[in-house]
Amino acid sequence: MKPISILGLVCLFIMQGGVIAQGPSPAETAFGLQVPAPGADAFADDVLQQALDKVASVGGGNVILGAGDFKLSRKAGDETLSIKSNVTLRGQGYATHIYLDPKTPPNPLRYYPVRIGTETTPANNVVVENLRYTGNNAKIGGGSIMGFNARLGAPEARLLSSNNITVRNCWIYDSQQAAGCTKENVHVYGNADRLATQFTNWQVCHNYIDTCGNKAVELAECNGVLIADNYITNTKDGPQVICGSRNVQIRDNVVYFTDTGINVTEGSNHIRVSGNHVEPVQTINKATPAPCLFFRTEPQANKSVITDVVVAGNIFRNQNTHSKCAVRFQTRKEAIACAYQGITFTGNVFDGDIQFLDKTTPARTTIQDITFADNVCEGDFVSAPRTIMNSRRVMVRGNQLRMTGNYELHASGWIWSGNIHAAGSLCIVAGAEGNVIHDNVTTTPITDLGKNTDAASNVVRPHDQ
Repeated sequence: MKPISILGLVCLFIMQGGVIAQGPSPAETAFGLQVPAPGADAFADDVLQQALDKVASVGGGNVILGAGDFKLSRKAGDETLSIKSNVTLRGQGYATHIYLDPKTPPNPLRYYPVRIGTETTPANNVVVENLRYTGNNAKIGGGSIMGFNARLGAPEARLLSSNNITVRNCWIYDSQQAAGCTKENVHVYGNADRLATQFTNWQVCHNYIDTCGNKAVELAECNGVLIADNYITNTKDGPQVICGSRNVQIRDNVVYFTDTGINVTEGSNHIRVSGNHVEPVQTINKATPAPCLFFRTEPQANKSVITDVVVAGNIFRNQNTHSKCAVRFQTRKEAIACAYQGITFTGNVFDGDIQFLDKTTPARTTIQDITFADNVCEGDFVSAPRTIMNSRRVMVRGNQLRMTGNYELHASGWIWSGNIHAAGSLCIVAGAEGNVIHDNVTTTPITDLGKNTDAASNVVRPHDQ
C-alpha cells in the first residue's frame, strides 16, 4: 500500500477550504488522515467521503476516526459512503460510532450506509476495523439497512470482484446483514466466467454482531473465506456461505440465532466448520425448525452439489424448540435436485436431533459419501427409507449415542459400527435393506426387522455396567 503524500494532501485540503465544514477539519499525521467526530448534531457524510476519497486518490492509506458520533443521512442512491481500494477505515474502538440517522424515513429498497465499492465498481484491499456501527434497521423499518457489504449488481460489473477485504474488531448492531458480498443473477454462479471472477480473500473476524434482521455474515461466490472468532447474537441467520463459495473456514464463532444457525448452500465446496458454539436464542418461537447447521439449496431452479465439507469440534445445541434440530438438509421446492456428498462430521457435540433426511423435497435429494464419526449425540438420529430419499455410502461409526430408548435405522446400505448406545439400542426397521451393523455396544438387544442385514460382534451391556 503506497504511503500518503503529505504535501499532496495538505494542498488538496487548502484548496478545498471550507468544503469540509461539518465539525473539526481532518488532520494528517504519520499514521494517516485523522477525522474528528462531528457529533450527533451534524451529518458526517461529506467529511467522511472526502477523507476516504483523498486517501484513495494518493494510492491508499488510513482514515482514522476519532471518538464520538458520525451520523449518516440516507442519499438518493444505494449508499451514503463508498470505501475505495487500498483504504483502511479505523476507529477508536467502541467510542467511535457510525450510524444511520434513526429519523430516516422508511424506504423499501436495500441501502448501504457504508459500502465497500459501489454497484458498478469494486474496491480491493479494504480494511474496516475498531469501530461501532449501528444500522437502525429495525427502528427505521422498510427495506434492508446493510452493514459493511460489497454488492456488484450492475450487468457490467458481474464479472468483477472485490478482493482482500477485512472486517474486524467491530461492534455491529441492528443491520439487516452485518457483512458480506454478493452479485446479481446468483443462479448463474457456476458458469466458468463467474467461477473465474469470484470474490477472493474475505475475512470477518473478532466482531460483536447483534440483532440482524437477516444474515449475520453472508458471503456469496467467494473463494477464500475466514469467518472466525465472532460473537453473534439475536440474528435471524448465522454465518452463511452460498452460491458456489469455496475454500472457507467458519471457526470459533459463538452464534445465537432466531431462525437458522450456520448455512452452507448449493454449489459450495471445500468448507470447514470447526470449533463453533451454535444454538437458538432463548426467546425463539418454539415452532421454528431452527437447525443449528443447515445444508440447503437456494430458491433457484438449479441442479446442484454441496461437497467436501468437514464439520469438526463444534457444539450444536437446540433444546429451545419443538424440533430440537441440530442438523438439517433441505432441497427447496424451486430446485431441480441437490446432492450432499463428501461430508465428514467428527468430534462434535450434538445436543439436539440429527436429521439425515430432507422433509421438503426428499425425492430430489441425495445424501452420499458421509462419515459421521466420534461424535457425542444427545438427541435422535433420523434417516429416511430408500423409497423416500436416496442415501448411500453413509458410515455412522464410533459415536456416543446418549438418547434414552432406541434409535431407528430406516435407510438402506449404511454402515453402523462401533457405536456406544448409553441408554438403549438400535432398531433396523422393516424396509431397510443391506445395512452393516457391527461392533456396537447397546444396553438392550438390537432389533432387526430389515432385510439382508449383516450383523456381527454386537455386545449388550446393561446400563449399570
